[in-house]
Amino acid sequence: MSKGRFEKTLRIGVRFHGTGFVLLDGRPLPKLAEDSLAELVLSPEQIVDEGARAMFTAERMVPFLEVGASVMIGVSRNMLEGSSSKGMVDPRDLRIVSKYLFVPVKLEGSLFLRIRGDQEARLSDCDCSLAAVEAPAVSLNHAFTIISETYETLRRSHSGNVFDRAYALDKDGKWRSLDDLRTAALAEPVARAARADPLRLVP
Repeated sequence: MSKGRFEKTLRIGVRFHGTGFVLLDGRPLPKLAEDSLAELVLSPEQIVDEGARAMFTAERMVPFLEVGASVMIGVSRNMLEGSSSKGMVDPRDLRIVSKYLFVPVKLEGSLFLRIRGDQEARLSDCDCSLAAVEAPAVSLNHAFTIISETYETLRRSHSGNVFDRAYALDKDGKWRSLDDLRTAALAEPVARAARADPLRLVP
C-alpha cells in the first residue's frame, strides 16, 4: 500500500495477544468497515516463522527507469524567494496538472526499485545530472535535495517524498508521477501471472 495515498490517516496502537489484536490497554479494536486497508508495522524479529520472516525481508531489484530518462522534480511556488524561475519548466508545457514548477533531471544510469517482500519500494542510487543547477547527484533523492536547496529558499527542511514530487514519461509518452509508476511496477508481476494463467488468480 502506497504511503501518502490517503488524505488523512489514524495511527492506532495495538498488540497481539496470541489469537488476535487488541488496543494497547486491552480493549477490543473498534468495528471497521468491510475491506478496510491498513499497514502492520513491526520489527522482523517478531515474525516467529523463519521462512515467513525471510520472505518478508528479502529484497529484489526491479527495473524502473532507463539510463538517459528525464525526470521532472516539482518545486513549490510558495517556497520561491522572488520571481526568478530560471531553469524551471511550467507544468502546462508538459501537459501535467500540477501546482509545482519543474526542474529537469537526467538519469546517467539505470534506476531500479528496491522492493522488499513486504512490498515497501525504494529507489536505488543512480547518478543524475542537473543542467539547471550545474551540479551532479548520486540519487534522485539527492537531486531533490539539491533542487530544493537551490530554489525553495524559504523552506526550512529540504527533504520530501520524491515519489509524489517527481514525474517521468510512461511507455505511452505521458508524464506520470513516480508514485503512479511505482504502483504500476508493483502490479506488473500480478498482471503478468494473470496473463500466463488466468485461472490461477480466480478465487
